[in-house]
Amino acid sequence: MNFFDQLVIPPSTEQSLLLNLIQIISFAIFYPFTGIMLGGTLLSLYFRSQAKKTRNLLYLKFSNDIIKYLAVSRNAGFGLGILPVISISIVYAQLLYSSNIISVGVLFLSVLMFIVSYAFIYRYKSSAETDSAITEIKKSVIDEKNLSEEVISFEEKVKTEVSSSGKSGLILLILSVFLFIGGTTIASNMNDWATAKTVFAVFVNSSVWLNFVYFFVTSLAISGGAILFFFFSWQGGIKIENNDYRELVLKKSVSVALIFSLLQPVFLFFNFLILPKESFSSPVFIFAGLAFLSILFVCNFLYAIIRNSDVELAGWVFAVMLLTFVFVSAKNQYAFSNAIKPHTLVVNAKADEKLKEMQPKKQVVEISGEEIYKSRCAACHKFETKLVGPPYQETLPKYGDDIKKLAGYIYSPVKINPEYPPMPNQGLKMKEAEAVAKYLLEKYKTK
Repeated sequence: MNFFDQLVIPPSTEQSLLLNLIQIISFAIFYPFTGIMLGGTLLSLYFRSQAKKTRNLLYLKFSNDIIKYLAVSRNAGFGLGILPVISISIVYAQLLYSSNIISVGVLFLSVLMFIVSYAFIYRYKSSAETDSAITEIKKSVIDEKNLSEEVISFEEKVKTEVSSSGKSGLILLILSVFLFIGGTTIASNMNDWATAKTVFAVFVNSSVWLNFVYFFVTSLAISGGAILFFFFSWQGGIKIENNDYRELVLKKSVSVALIFSLLQPVFLFFNFLILPKESFSSPVFIFAGLAFLSILFVCNFLYAIIRNSDVELAGWVFAVMLLTFVFVSAKNQYAFSNAIKPHTLVVNAKADEKLKEMQPKKQVVEISGEEIYKSRCAACHKFETKLVGPPYQETLPKYGDDIKKLAGYIYSPVKINPEYPPMPNQGLKMKEAEAVAKYLLEKYKTK
């Protein structure tokens, strides 16, 4: 039992259904907010560097406004970012109870890094607002040579603070997102569980990298949509008196949103290709289709904005982008739930055991291999039919009458046949494993 197993309790069947619903809601909140924070910080730093290269103050104003409006208040950041990621990590700890994989530890590590990265980004936002105020003051000064040395020194400190806090926050946020996606990706494929024992496994997993790039693309897409929304739609939009600045904001935000929205279906398709076959079900295909349709609507809205130079659709662009995250979150959670179903059955059985332990003890009865088989094994194995695992008529002959050998495998299973997912450890005592082995071999002889 690892450290996190001591902090949570295994969920029952009903609790597992509730936890999956909580995950969908948490992901639907966390993903768009984190995407906007990531994309907004990246775009803000990019246009700040462009302002420095071109000495164009419009770029500098755009940079400051992006981080000002996209990085919402700290309280909102806590509610939309920190709380959901903590909730997601705790739920994973429950659903992956006794799995002994690295995912839960990686997720909690990412939580700590998210907190630090958000702190740096909000520090960047505060410094950028100060820098913007200094720029406005300098505009009112006829001759900048009249500025005191203290003001000039303070300005340099602010610029240094803006650069360091912004870059530090972005780097930490990117690493946090990578670890988070790595933890969730590995958790979604039981075939990776046997080798995913260290953080190094996250960095060498190709599926993790593909999902990370997918999230990076969606982050820039929704950041472009968020700029359109906050600048032109939210509460009537920002009063922009400078037409050149208005054209700059509109052109850049629409371009970013459209380019990266067009890339999303490609990554959505590749995301399907890397899912384990156990993940697929009707809800997975339905929500993936809805996500694809919503992306098409977004692209059409953006094209209409470009064609008509009309920002009335800015609110719809952002709303449908958020809806896309809901569909993708539902698709991912259904796929995850399907993929770990064998493990979930084991966890649910352990929850039932713990519930029985809490009840008054009854008279001790003989261990029944048949009862253990029906509660632990029958969901995945039949004697003549292939279910999640292979049929017993294919596996039992090699054990002959060796109850001890079969019991040893049941007690501590290892992956043997690459055509089937690894058998989860059932958490049986050796006497229980021997009872099951005896029952199976006796039953097999009568077939």
